[in-house]
Amino acid sequence: MQLRYVAILATTLLISRHSAPYPFAVGETLQYDARVGPLQAGTATSRVTRTATERGHPVYVLTMSGAGGPPGFRSEYAMTSWVGVDRFVSRRFHRRMSVSGRVDDRRFEIVPDSLRYREEGSSQAWVAPAEPLDELALLYYLRTLPLEVGQARALRGYFKSGYNPVTVRATGRESVTLGNGTALRSIALRITAAGSTIGVWLSDDARRLPVQLDLPLSFGRVRLVLRAPPAARAQ
Repeated sequence: MQLRYVAILATTLLISRHSAPYPFAVGETLQYDARVGPLQAGTATSRVTRTATERGHPVYVLTMSGAGGPPGFRSEYAMTSWVGVDRFVSRRFHRRMSVSGRVDDRRFEIVPDSLRYREEGSSQAWVAPAEPLDELALLYYLRTLPLEVGQARALRGYFKSGYNPVTVRATGRESVTLGNGTALRSIALRITAAGSTIGVWLSDDARRLPVQLDLPLSFGRVRLVLRAPPAARAQ
């Protein structure tokens, strides 16, 4: 399934420095079912895979992958983000997406200290914001934010500065039923950028699990629903 939403989500946050602990840890695995209306349309999995070192900085390695879509729109995607442990900023990002047989494969080196990023295969350096994050890292950073219902803010955190700003509004608290039948009280977010809107529901607890995403795609809106909460917090 094509997840064009990540390019929208990527524009949603003004990034500032953040210290551990985070509401996620190495080993956390989130599995989703995708639905178009009442129909099953694919699956997705997001993981905090491991820690590593990137250009001398300790980083989390985040991954997300999935596949699905209706006939004629078969899509697959895979993303990997190298994001700082102490200073939660992106250091490297790889995104590969295949839509109806057309492949878009991009790798980026992001250098927060010099406010620049480069795409592999190009010698040109582009300006990045002061605390840049890629789209996958942004989804995790969203979980660390203090959220107040009714609050809206214009934010400028995506590493490609031209996509900023966006508006993020916490619209209310709702009960979301997961794939295993569990109901979780959640905070609903409405995120608007570049004329598109997505919905994100985060569990209203210390974990801030992204339990549901409502996304605009080329063939309609798709909803990702978490199958079940992680069994236990990884250490």
